[in-house]
Amino acid sequence: MDSDEGYNYEFDDEEEEEEEEEEECSEDSGEEEAEDEELLDPAVAGGEAEDCADTGGGGGGGGGGLGPGQEEEDYRFEVLTTEQILQHMVECIREVNEVIQNPATITRILLSHFNWDKEKLMERYFDGNLDKLFSECHVINPSKKPKMRPMSTRSSSQDMPCQICYLNYSNSYFTGLECGHKFCMQCWGDYLTTKIIEEGMGQTISCPAHNCDILVDDNTVMRLITDSKVKLKYQHLITNIFYINLVIR
Repeated sequence: MDSDEGYNYEFDDEEEEEEEEEEECSEDSGEEEAEDEELLDPAVAGGEAEDCADTGGGGGGGGGGLGPGQEEEDYRFEVLTTEQILQHMVECIREVNEVIQNPATITRILLSHFNWDKEKLMERYFDGNLDKLFSECHVINPSKKPKMRPMSTRSSSQDMPCQICYLNYSNSYFTGLECGHKFCMQCWGDYLTTKIIEEGMGQTISCPAHNCDILVDDNTVMRLITDSKVKLKYQHLITNIFYINLVIR
């Protein structure tokens, strides 16, 4: 749980598909424009071309040109790639972790709670009430993890029912969060897939136990989900929220 494995996201496949779709759209658009030009009256077509030239800021009194004292540089902005956004997120988590020294996935949840405002998180973290902070963020304080009672050899070898599907499995097929609630891995996978794909949830997926609000950390999601498409969807949900907060600030 202490590793950053959950943050080594790969987006190449989806980005390539998006680029191919953009190229196809561009080709279709070009064909439609060519057909439209054949149907237009030459005089009308020429007038539209002149209007476009005016709005490009080349001269004249066109309303779309640059104003007095304005330069093209004023309108330039940087478009971040998915990898750059991810790198910003990882660096933000590591920067905070150099101070608070928590598992990276827990720090990600804390930052998400404060809309990725590092200063607000630091201020709350050192105000002397950590228990309240972790409770508000719906995570178990890593320094106060509940001690799990060791199971006897007999109980660990016996089958037990899952509290979701009520099917019997060996104890090794059960897993859970620090809250102590355990369910079979099949039910965990189905539950997480439904939350991610059908409900579009990423950073606010809670334990499936009744009335338990402890959030599922990234490493647990990546460990229990086997479908690469579901993993990719989850990764995008997390990074998209980070990007939105990055733009707002």
